[in-house]
Amino acid sequence: MKVVLFTRYPPTPQNPRGGVESVAVVLVRALAAMNDLDVHVVTLEQGRAAVVVETHDGATVHRLSDSRWPQICDVLCGPGRHRLIEYILALQPDILHSHETHGLMLGDLPIPQVFTVHGFDAENLSADAARFAGLRSRLWGMVERRGLARQRHIISITPYVRRRIEPMTHATIHDIENPVDERFFAVIPAPRDQRVLCVGWLNERKNTLGAIESFALAVSCGASGTLVIAGQAKESSYQQKVLHTIARHGLTDRVELLGHIDHVRLMEELGKSTVLLLPSRQENSPMAIAEAMAAGLPVIASNCCGMPYMVTENQTGFLIDPEDVGQISDRLTRFLKDPATARQMGLAGRRMAEQRFAPRQVSEQTRLVYRDVVSAHARFNHEYVNS
Repeated sequence: MKVVLFTRYPPTPQNPRGGVESVAVVLVRALAAMNDLDVHVVTLEQGRAAVVVETHDGATVHRLSDSRWPQICDVLCGPGRHRLIEYILALQPDILHSHETHGLMLGDLPIPQVFTVHGFDAENLSADAARFAGLRSRLWGMVERRGLARQRHIISITPYVRRRIEPMTHATIHDIENPVDERFFAVIPAPRDQRVLCVGWLNERKNTLGAIESFALAVSCGASGTLVIAGQAKESSYQQKVLHTIARHGLTDRVELLGHIDHVRLMEELGKSTVLLLPSRQENSPMAIAEAMAAGLPVIASNCCGMPYMVTENQTGFLIDPEDVGQISDRLTRFLKDPATARQMGLAGRRMAEQRFAPRQVSEQTRLVYRDVVSAHARFNHEYVNS
């Protein structure tokens, strides 16, 4: 079976940038290891003058030039969309598996296909407090509703996504969680210095300021430790707020700002940390949680969106109100003052991760969906011809 995955795919697969790229690299590698699949990846890249075809981990990667049009326009009717469609059809795949935003508008292509929903740009824009967030969120909401209505098969990565999209589509929905790089399962937990790890962009959606305020309160209540923040700021103004808040609480020597880190460094930090803190205001199925669980780390995460489906309260971590600094501080203090409990919950999280996020299991589930989609497409065409 010839499979084409349209997705973000990093220039260096060993160093993915963000959750979608991390998922793509792991899933592509696992699918390409199957003898009955011929895996091709199509990705768009800014500034590329010509198509480049490479081989990575047994898959053929096709790197196309991205359009200079604004993404929302290009997704609907731009030159990037037309170039993408022509290229995919020329590959003559048995099935197309889209992960990227452009995939929303590929639902009408005359080939079997499935679309994985990784996020909702309309909601992310609002949570990010981005420029012109209200208008941009409404426009993206229209695009997402229109695109989801065109799909016949959708993969939902969490029950939260299923619940959100069911009113917007008549597609068959398949439930498959994201895979985690096998290297995270090999991390040997060796926490030291009561390190609290935060991973992700520094912005309103990730609630970085809330993490700092909560850690400051925990310290004022007698907790020891260091807050480690791995991520970059999208806007310099938010970066300045982060630095000001750290200084205001006198935490300059107790907060480490690492900036963006690669997977190797992330695994090192997970191995050294006591707990992962993710007080985000909007997330579907964050890779930071799945990777921390695979590495044997307990998680404190928000009680909203897709996060409650990943963290089991008082078993693999704690769920908190992202706006309740006192509650977050209390849960942090519990872990920092009781490392044995943190260790116990971390091991429970790893056992759960092995059942849910192992690449082999996720790829097997994905292959079964491919077969179902191809069979359904053949039946539909047969019924149409004979009707």
